[in-house]
Order: sequence, then structure tokens, then C-alpha cells
Amino acid sequence: MHDHDHPDGRHDFDFIHGRWQVQNERLRARLVGSDDWEVFPATDECRSLLGGIGNLEEFHTEWNGGYEGLALRLYDLASRQWRIYWSSNCSGVLDPPVSGRFENGVGTFHGEDRHEDRPVRVRFLWSHSSANAAHWQQAFSVDEGATWETNWHMWFRRLDAQDRLVHEDTVLELRQYTLQPGQREVLVDLFEREFIEPQEAVGMHVIGHFRDLDAPDRFVWLRGFASMEARREALQAFYFGPVWKRHRDAANATMIDSENVLLLKPAQAGARPISVAQRPAAGEQAPAGAICIGICALAEAAEHGFAARFDDQFVPLLREHGAELLARYLTDVSANSFPQLPVREGERVFVWLARFDDVGALDAHLSALRGDAQWQQAIATAMGNELLQPPEMLRLAPTARSELR
Repeated sequence: MHDHDHPDGRHDFDFIHGRWQVQNERLRARLVGSDDWEVFPATDECRSLLGGIGNLEEFHTEWNGGYEGLALRLYDLASRQWRIYWSSNCSGVLDPPVSGRFENGVGTFHGEDRHEDRPVRVRFLWSHSSANAAHWQQAFSVDEGATWETNWHMWFRRLDAQDRLVHEDTVLELRQYTLQPGQREVLVDLFEREFIEPQEAVGMHVIGHFRDLDAPDRFVWLRGFASMEARREALQAFYFGPVWKRHRDAANATMIDSENVLLLKPAQAGARPISVAQRPAAGEQAPAGAICIGICALAEAAEHGFAARFDDQFVPLLREHGAELLARYLTDVSANSFPQLPVREGERVFVWLARFDDVGALDAHLSALRGDAQWQQAIATAMGNELLQPPEMLRLAPTARSELR
């Protein structure tokens, strides 16, 4: 294929315009077979140049005593290729460029450079699984491209005007873990200290995490993704990355079963994501709150019709008895995009989330529902042809750093 046969790619880097939080995973020693990665944060901002055929990206981090980098990208209109030039405050000169283009959403760029006086081939790969997440990785080859060693990942998450991550929760996981007796507090402490920000840094949203009030050895949590493809990329990044590798043995030691996972999607297309407060910092006192998650096991034929019945017959009673309804979900029956983590397949559910000021208000709500003849009648009617069993109601207390509370 001749270069002029390639489509015009001058807008292929438009996705990177804006302000970003970046998690860096950088191999400490290159081309020596090392598996010792350092992880550090950065901020990044990119703006368009030359009417869109160029852009300038500025990278800032406290790492290594304060490191600043600059990427200049220019689209060559004749060859229909991008050239990417990098410089940093370590050198003040532009490195030799890498050049290439995007195919099927992945940008591949090659160049020649030196590493510790050895000539190396350099490869950049760019991908973006959603409008608000992107991934860059760098690899070197010393054998003319026969083998490559990846030595740097940058995981980009878009920031809004308030410097908060932008989330799109169109795919959700509701995860219920059965833990070894007495290990819940161990997992909660580890989870809140080590697993929240690193998961979000690579593309997911840790929405809420809870103690199940009816099961002392159960930990329940919710995380969201922009799409099934974004889920695949984010889970791959986290579970094959340095943070999980460092702490997985400690986490797994607390667990008996981690496979009770429902894959969900909003019951209405275009539904707004759950409104959550800013996540409390470690040690910060947050409002108590309590959450009820209702899980309705459905006959397959009832999957789409039940949402209308729920809105018509269930919602007025839930609200009458004090529930603040947050969201409604259905099973996402798409193929599991990360089969290394099993999910419950072959079943259909309808799930609702409701918020309460505290556990007392949640318990008063459930007590009132049990005593309401209309509620019992609504369930009995639905049991005839839609519900396989009465709704399962999870009574949940948010852990200290849960956004959803």
C-alpha cells in the first residue's frame, strides 16, 4: 500500500487533547531481563497546534527530583504519517523522532535511538479504549525488531475542571467476596490503602465498597468501566501490573470465594452515572450512610419487561418508605471480556441501588416494606411469570473511603 492510499490521519491524535492524570510504570533497568518496575504519578496537558496537524504535550512529575517532558507531534501531510519528538529537562534536546500511523485504533510508531551507548530500535504504541482513558507504551529492541522489551507504560485518565477523574460507568461489576473467618478487616484495610487509586489510574471506577451487615465474612464492592473493551484493557493493566503483583498474595489469603460477580449495564440506555461524593481521604471522617442493593432473579423472557413493572409498582413503595433510588441495572450478557476473572453467566438479574442516611434508616425501610401489603402483593404478582424468587436485599455499610455512601 502506498502512503497516499492511507486515509488522512490528521485527527488521529485528537483524543489526547486536554488535561490528564497519568500513572507511570517504568522499568528501572532496561535490556537486562529486569522485572523491577517503579510506579509514579504525573500530570499532563496537550493542546492542538497548526490548525490540528500538530499538538504539544507537557508532562510534569515529582519523580526523580522533578521531571518535565515535552512531546511535539506533527502530521506529515505528504507521507500521511505522524512524527513524534520528545525532550525533557534532563537533556534540553529533541530525541530522534519516531514515526508511524494509526490502524484500527492503535497507533504504532518506530524510530532509532541509543540506550547507554547501544543502538536500539524504539517503538511507541498508543491506544484509547474510551474518550476519557488512553494508554502509551514504549519498547526497545536490540535485534532489529525480532523481540521487544516494554520498559514504560503511561495510563492516562482525563481530568475535569475540578481535577476529578471523568468516569463513564456503562459496564458494572457487582462483586461479593466470601472471606476467611475474621479476615474482612484485613481485606478492607489492604483494599483502601493499596487498591483504589491504582485501579482507577488504569481505567476503572471504584464506585463503592461495603461491609455486608448480614454476613460478617462478606465484602461487597462495585466498579465501573466505559465499555467492555475498556474493561478488558483496564483489568489486563491492573492484574498483570506491579501493584497487584506486590499485594495479590496478601489479598488472596483473605478469600474463600471471589467469583460471585454480576456483570451489569444500566437498565435504560443513556442513564446518568450514579452520583457519588468525592472519595474521603485516608483518616477523613465521612458521613455514615447505608446502601441497599436489591437483586431480582428474572426469568429470561422477563428481562426487558420487568424494568417497566419495577418503575410502575415497586419504585413508588420504595420511595414512600424512605429509599433514595440511585440506579437500576440489568445483566450485561456480553461475552466476558476478561475471562481470567469469572462472572456469573447464564442468569438474568435486575438490580437496584438505594441510599439511606444510616443503618437505622435502612432497617426502618426494610421493616416498613415487609409490613406493606402492597409490596407483598407486587412481589407475589411478579413471582407468577417474571421473578424466580423474592428480591435479595443486601444491607451494606460503606467502608471509610467508599465514594458511594
